[in-house]
Amino acid sequence: MPQPTKPPIINCHIHMFTGDYVPPYLAKTYLPAPVYKLLSLHMVIKLLRWYYTNIKPRYYTNSYRRSQQRKYKFEMIFRRSYVLGVLKFLFNTYITLAVFYYSIGWFVKPTANYENLIKKGLQKAYLWLDSWHIIPVITSTLLKIVVLFALFLLLKWVRNLVIAVLRQLKVLPGNEFIKLFHRYVQIGLFSKYKTQKGIYDKLKKQYPPDTYFVGLPMDMGAMDAGHIKTVYDAATKSFINIPKIKNTNTPDAFHTIKHQMEGVLTIKQRTQDKDTFHPFIFADPRRMADKRYFDYTVDKATGDVTLVKGCLMQEYLEDHNFAGIKMYPALGYYPFEEGLLPLWKYCVQHELPIMTHCIKGTIFYRGKKKPEWDTHPVFTEGKIDNTTKQQLDDDEKVDFDINATYINAEDNALHLNQVKNIDFCNNFTNPLNYLCLLEDHLLQKVVAKTTDPRIKTIFYTSDKQWRKEPLKNLKLCFAHFGGDDQWKRFLESDRDNYTSQLLLKPEKGIDFFNNASGKPSPGKLAYIWKYVDWYTSICSIILQHNNVYADISYILHDEVILPLLKQTLNNPGLKEKVLYGSDFYVVRNHKSDKAILADMRAGLTEQEFDQIARHNPRVYLNL
Repeated sequence: MPQPTKPPIINCHIHMFTGDYVPPYLAKTYLPAPVYKLLSLHMVIKLLRWYYTNIKPRYYTNSYRRSQQRKYKFEMIFRRSYVLGVLKFLFNTYITLAVFYYSIGWFVKPTANYENLIKKGLQKAYLWLDSWHIIPVITSTLLKIVVLFALFLLLKWVRNLVIAVLRQLKVLPGNEFIKLFHRYVQIGLFSKYKTQKGIYDKLKKQYPPDTYFVGLPMDMGAMDAGHIKTVYDAATKSFINIPKIKNTNTPDAFHTIKHQMEGVLTIKQRTQDKDTFHPFIFADPRRMADKRYFDYTVDKATGDVTLVKGCLMQEYLEDHNFAGIKMYPALGYYPFEEGLLPLWKYCVQHELPIMTHCIKGTIFYRGKKKPEWDTHPVFTEGKIDNTTKQQLDDDEKVDFDINATYINAEDNALHLNQVKNIDFCNNFTNPLNYLCLLEDHLLQKVVAKTTDPRIKTIFYTSDKQWRKEPLKNLKLCFAHFGGDDQWKRFLESDRDNYTSQLLLKPEKGIDFFNNASGKPSPGKLAYIWKYVDWYTSICSIILQHNNVYADISYILHDEVILPLLKQTLNNPGLKEKVLYGSDFYVVRNHKSDKAILADMRAGLTEQEFDQIARHNPRVYLNL
């Protein structure tokens, strides 16, 4: 008997944007000025495109193959000849000593009296080599640099030696810069594709032919990492200049996202992709202040939002049937910003899914921290009375509910004391922010701060009554499920009362607002914000809200997540809310998509894989 046909696999999280849409100074905040400007992404992309256009094709010529054969024969002569092998060993030894000699000369002085044992040992080795007079003395610092750099470029083992020494001396950049460098590499590797459809077609070849994909654009124009001045135009096969804003020298970023969306539309309109490609449109409240991008009217009677004909959001959501909204709060905004509220009401009306970035990553706002970001706009901390202070020695009570006796919470905003961009930008991404949309009492605090009468009309009736649960049914997906670091943190938190709530109360998880006795616990959200992992917070939000999902994009490269993923899928309230996604091509520095897909199918049962990759995405996308 033939098996019933399964629905197609749906990858809910892929990217196709080219390097042209990425601002040039991603290295800002990692490197000092003007170094980050020298490491311009646009320069890297131009070099790589030149390489792919002019150098890489030579690898497939007859002359290149002949040169490789000559190189092979030369290498084998040394490997097959004992005498030449010994000579090669002696030569390599001499070069190693020379590199050591010239390098150590910068760290120690021959006549100095060192107390440090390491420096004293290096000094003795330097003086011993110097006494043999077998290495030419180079007095010019510039010439030393030239010699060392030449050896570094020409000899692979010299590069490995230098890198190993620098790692031991902790001279090399930290892990965050290395992550950024890998991001540069991935954008660079795909920079040879000047159009988004070229990147998308590369992905499709790694999946079964009937696979569906959710295409997510990226609008990084407002992250303060430099201006995008030119983009590649597929129609003319040339780079076009982005027009400048009137009376300034600043490129008009609207044209950048408009051009990117035109490229996404080109994919959707192809015959082979019209049913399988489901693109989203990007939402950034700073961009949406431009009426060319987003404009709306409000029905005073119902509070319903209607998009104005001709704005970009209306054109792509309604005329071209784009499937949903993508946002990336780490670029410098909260998901409950005033400018986003009308769009969220529109999404509820039309059951449009929203995909929001929710992981601590390397793409984030690069400008200075603004004063208004020093405290949270909605959440409060609370003050502890003297009686509570006396009880804090009781570890069992503190672990169980430290916030049970907080008082006067409204007088004390949640302070966000992070200084570095990579740290304070996580405040925008924290999953608890979405409670300010999903929970009426928090949403009311947000709306109370607006001075826009149209927004007031969305949420209040003409007689100033709050419209019941206006955003409760927001269809939301936490992209990356908080991050693999947060999954590992959850597994390691064996003494924390809040993480254990997923096991003790699998139908609800954390109670964000009440203490163990069921009474309001002001300041509890602030404690969870500071001390509880994002995996626990996201699972609890999903369990308490019917239309909230999370995808496992990017984090699925790490096989460590599989056991916890299987445990997550055993929870009836969570198993229908997890979505498959890969984060192509960003995840490529870890694995290819076909490797990720193979790992997932091997690590999960067929039923589990089908649940997250075939069934759940169809509900999320309204298919």
